[in-house]
Amino acid sequence: MLFRSDKLLLVRCIREDRALLCVNEYIADAMGKPYVESRPLNLGNLTDEADKFTPMIFILTRGGDPTGAINELARKRKKKVASISMGQGQEPAARKLVTQGMMSGSWVLLQNCHLGLKMMVELEGTLINKKANEPEETHDEFRLWISAEPHPNFPVGLLHLSIKVTNEAPSGVKAGLKGSYAWITQDLMDAITGPSGPTWRTMLWGLCFMHTIVQERRKFGALGFCIPYEFNQADLSACTQFIQNHITEVDGKKRPVDWPTVNYMVCEVQYGGKITDAFDLRLFNTYGQAWLALRIMEPGFEFFKGYKVPTGTDIDIYRKYIETLSLVDNPEIFGLHSNADLVFRTAQTTAVLSTIQIGRASCRER
Repeated sequence: MLFRSDKLLLVRCIREDRALLCVNEYIADAMGKPYVESRPLNLGNLTDEADKFTPMIFILTRGGDPTGAINELARKRKKKVASISMGQGQEPAARKLVTQGMMSGSWVLLQNCHLGLKMMVELEGTLINKKANEPEETHDEFRLWISAEPHPNFPVGLLHLSIKVTNEAPSGVKAGLKGSYAWITQDLMDAITGPSGPTWRTMLWGLCFMHTIVQERRKFGALGFCIPYEFNQADLSACTQFIQNHITEVDGKKRPVDWPTVNYMVCEVQYGGKITDAFDLRLFNTYGQAWLALRIMEPGFEFFKGYKVPTGTDIDIYRKYIETLSLVDNPEIFGLHSNADLVFRTAQTTAVLSTIQIGRASCRER
């Protein structure tokens, strides 16, 4: 009789590309589905958990820049965010922002702090001294955000003082759409009403779907894009704002949506501004012509079999539909052959198992 762990070893030997999928099923069966499904980061809860002496450190990952989300949260809470990117000669300006923030109760965002490690050591001492000797001089509403890439010399004391979080781009179409519709609010859904309301909500869904697909294509390496690009939340936010403005404008002139203009602004200007390879730009334009077109407004339209466009005005309809999607994506939804998925999953399994083996070897040496 084989135990579940023995079955995992058997799968690892016979079908290495399916090993991590079986691990996910094993974890879901043993601990529950929440442990294998992505959960969108809630910056509001994170801010409430922190206090004026507890910074929030974002470990930067590709496609996971938190700047846009922080600014959006600050706007909702009617707070000001003073931000600065660390680097050579930026320490005095950063020091001034932190001092002013502590006095006024504003938020301060220090970006790329792996380039200003001396300032981080100084900041650690400042927070400790303020908390111990002059706590009343720091405004209760003050919040400090820090973003940095992993660095071996980052001060450990500051890490102990802080709440650490990483916001990686979600893996899978379901997780990607879930993240996008955690950012989208009911107010945004209701930004355009009347006859153009269904067009706006459908285009918003199509944009989020395309954003998820192009982010996911990166995991296939050179088969996905010739050059990996850091498409992030800022790109989605900018395109959403443009489409909203465009629909409002053409609606006022009693004209239909100008799809070529939408395609140009989204694929050539916003996302395309980051693309340096001609074939990658051609690929992106193909997605735009397929999914940002009049055809998505047709009843029964599907991006791929099983991936429809939800209809309704309530955002919960869209979120509930996302929950019905599969955790495992068919590579054809990305326009790729099944062999691309085999190569990706084999490489992913090898990387995970190698990391585990290296970790075990390091523990034994210690």
